[in-house]
Amino acid sequence: MARIAQSIRVEPARLPDHEREALARELFQVHDAIFAGTDLPTFANLVMAPPSEHSSLLLHRDETGRLVGYCTMHRFRRQIGGRTCSVLRAQSGLYKEFRGKNSNITFLMRQVMYHWLQHPLRPLYFFGVMLHPSSYAVLHRFSHRFWPAPGQDNRHPLAAKACELFASFNITPVSPDRPFIANLGILTREGKDDHQLWQNSTKPSDRFFLSVNPGYRQGDGLLALVPLSPLAVGHALVRWVKMRKQKRAR
Repeated sequence: MARIAQSIRVEPARLPDHEREALARELFQVHDAIFAGTDLPTFANLVMAPPSEHSSLLLHRDETGRLVGYCTMHRFRRQIGGRTCSVLRAQSGLYKEFRGKNSNITFLMRQVMYHWLQHPLRPLYFFGVMLHPSSYAVLHRFSHRFWPAPGQDNRHPLAAKACELFASFNITPVSPDRPFIANLGILTREGKDDHQLWQNSTKPSDRFFLSVNPGYRQGDGLLALVPLSPLAVGHALVRWVKMRKQKRAR
């Protein structure tokens, strides 16, 4: 069974130029096997050198030392509703045979804690564009409160904040009547069997994602906003522990 043997955290900004360039090429091999539509320079700017306050990168390697996945977290400073806030954004990729173990959860939680130590009074949000049902499913599984979710509409209090953030990152919606769907030019490489699996899913989170973002196979992504508080992180941690116990009991 495929196993992640080592997970190492690095800060790209602290690496010498030649190491950062070599790592970007290694990361892009993983990314390009999972996603289409991005070239190496664009990917390197997104993952290795975004205009963020802080960036941290988690590298997953197998027993031979081969890179099999990554997760990067960037923190940006933004104004939301006239108040200075921190916004976390993430990119990740993991070969299919290594998935299903929530291998990035502890890394992401540590990045949230790191922010709170630096800026204890500054509100914190996670902001992302969900490109695939699997990404939205993880968000739905671990988030205590987020937008959009089944049963919500554009009158939800988080909708206006989400729209404000969308504009601050210069992301253009696909159309005025779909203001929370954007096409970033990144497509998930998905086989016919995988696509059919999601289409046949009866889970509420999967059905919701497919109903509001039917064009995900063409690169359409669904904006998502999650307020991150101690309660929210505690909720995610409890969910993670329960899932680990359930897997061990099988």
